[in-house]
Amino acid sequence: MAICTVGLFTSVGMFGVIETSDARYAEIAREMLESGDYLNPTLLGIKHYHKPPLTYYITVLGYSLFGITAFAARFFVQLAILIQLVFVYLLSVQLFNSKKSALWAAVIYFSFPIVLISSRNLTTDPFLATFVILSMYFWVRYRKSAISVYLYLFALCLALGFLTKGPLIFIVPLVFAISYNYIQSSNAKFTLHHIFSLLLFVLIAGSWFYLLIRQNNDFVKYFVGHHTIDRFATNDFARGKPFGYYLAIAPSVGIPWLFFLPFLVYKNWEKIIKDKLYMVLGAGIVIPFLFFSVASSKLVPYILPLFSLFAILSAQLIQQFGLSKTQYYIILVYSILIVLGGIAGVVLPFNFNIPNVVLFLSAVALIALYLINKYIFSYNSRVIYTVYAASLLMLLSSGFILSKNQIEINSTQPLAEFILDNKLNNNEILVYNKRLPSISFHLQKPIVSIYDGNKDLNREVQFEENRKWKQNLVNLKDETELDHLKQIMAKKKTVLIVYKNRIPNNRKWLLDFYSHSKDYDKWQIYY
Repeated sequence: MAICTVGLFTSVGMFGVIETSDARYAEIAREMLESGDYLNPTLLGIKHYHKPPLTYYITVLGYSLFGITAFAARFFVQLAILIQLVFVYLLSVQLFNSKKSALWAAVIYFSFPIVLISSRNLTTDPFLATFVILSMYFWVRYRKSAISVYLYLFALCLALGFLTKGPLIFIVPLVFAISYNYIQSSNAKFTLHHIFSLLLFVLIAGSWFYLLIRQNNDFVKYFVGHHTIDRFATNDFARGKPFGYYLAIAPSVGIPWLFFLPFLVYKNWEKIIKDKLYMVLGAGIVIPFLFFSVASSKLVPYILPLFSLFAILSAQLIQQFGLSKTQYYIILVYSILIVLGGIAGVVLPFNFNIPNVVLFLSAVALIALYLINKYIFSYNSRVIYTVYAASLLMLLSSGFILSKNQIEINSTQPLAEFILDNKLNNNEILVYNKRLPSISFHLQKPIVSIYDGNKDLNREVQFEENRKWKQNLVNLKDETELDHLKQIMAKKKTVLIVYKNRIPNNRKWLLDFYSHSKDYDKWQIYY
């Protein structure tokens, strides 16, 4: 845990917020803190109800502790990962009564690329995964002990998960709980505690939604129809992927363990099906996996909650059946390639320049891998800790690599630093045909988005109570607004940010108001 803590926190604040999700959540929380309105989240000055507010509240707490920085935005994400590690361990102990395989499960979970990637992005998914793991753990404790406090904690975790990402909190925990009930006899009987715990869930989970619906009845249709049914059944959010998308992507974000897991299951199938706990884990993985595959809207982080069960299953199978020599050498080669990949980054395109500290860490990790494989641990432990060492290097070096390549990873912090260094922050900041909350976050001020056909700037304004939002979004296709923009640019000092100089000929007049420019590869600043 100490080593993981160092790995998670060492370089998490070295690079700016990244478009799109990381920057979006960071900026919404910043605007919430600035406005003091904790009921109505806004993004670039326009109300934004796409997600329940718990992630914003947690992020605001980070700002209150550390100031408005990228480190503060991601601080509680790192704590969430650490909590996940603890409860992956504890859940595994409860299921299989083996501290050894439980420790392996936590180490395997930490080494999944999807977990490491989630630690470097502020989104709802790490928090949702935390509440998923907690709820499964508390349900197992309740079924075993029949102690009512675990039932209330189960309900509380589901409620907080609902306030994080809505109904998605139910998918993994409820499948797991129903499956576990089938194999685990319990003295727990239906009592008033079930009713009270349900009321606790309803009061907490429904609080924000209730307040908004009291404010406007149209929120019922908005949340149920648009953000629940439409997300599942349609491609309204432009995230549609084929049915087999997760089947193809899961192994790559679960490397190397998810490549070996099917072979372990296949090779030992007759023994596995005799153990009902394996069937519980299988149901907790397969049924939600099918649900996510059937849903139209798909993003890689959606399946993050499944990886806690993947880790527990992988660790227990490795302890019970072991890995072959061939699998061990494949893992060793993978780990060495991960380490050498940091060094090889100097020759990659897109200016991925790696500082000397990464080269040093790479050398240290190579030595660690050698020592692990020559002197330390038993055979199966050696396999697991080899991947752990490589994953830790990947995490430690990520901040250094990303900080030197911010433009390439879609962080606009260098643009904001240029504006601040040249004392242009008092100017009106205009962004042409792009939604760029990262600029607003790093400058800590409102910006004006100029809409010229980009669908990302098609904002939902049906809940706006007045036309004040027009100050943050100008529609060039509306002649009245176009004339108003020209007046602003003629009377005020402005800065214009353009993506890849994509200004059509009929909009070249925008550049007439500026005498200087600064090029950042795919971004241009005019001032």
